Amino acid sequence: MNRLIVSLLFLLLAGCLSAPPLPEDRFYRLQPEPVGEVLPRPRLTGGLALEDVDADPLHRGRAMLYCEPDRPLQLRRYHYEFWEDQPPRMVQRSLTAWLRQAGVADQVLESRAGDPAWRLRARLLRFEEVRQAGGAARVEVALSVSLYSGAARRPVWARDYARQEPVDGTSMYAVAQAMQTALASLYTQLQADLVAPAR
Repeated sequence: MNRLIVSLLFLLLAGCLSAPPLPEDRFYRLQPEPVGEVLPRPRLTGGLALEDVDADPLHRGRAMLYCEPDRPLQLRRYHYEFWEDQPPRMVQRSLTAWLRQAGVADQVLESRAGDPAWRLRARLLRFEEVRQAGGAARVEVALSVSLYSGAARRPVWARDYARQEPVDGTSMYAVAQAMQTALASLYTQLQADLVAPAR
């Protein structure tokens, strides 16, 4: 009986030693893109606060998301491939940095700071890779944005922004690069709307 137990333990140990190692977790971040146009003077005075970017529970997770061409309504999560932080927080930081660099407002504040004359509220709607037939892929990012004025937070306008960007390659690094490019394009359009004369 003891020999049988020893033999079983040996077989189990040998199986554990010969199993392939688990893949290593990989993490991706967004680097600030250069702003295309820096304004000579701020369009919004009195301060602009970017409130915390909101999202649904799935887009608040750190796992990178994708969907297959034959199941466009189903979102899936990659194993071992993660954003460095929750996408809404990454968008919050990158958009704040963009607006500051562009000179849209005389001050771009954190969401809880002070009593600014302007507030920007955003909700992240899309932030995923879309696989396509033949192995190609693209990323899709979408934001719903509202601008408010005054202490009473009177709505000025509300708009949706969406961008698609092809993925140049098959690596997850290429997916992160495409997402960064798509966000820069979206921010450029948002910047144009923020500095346009009120309609």
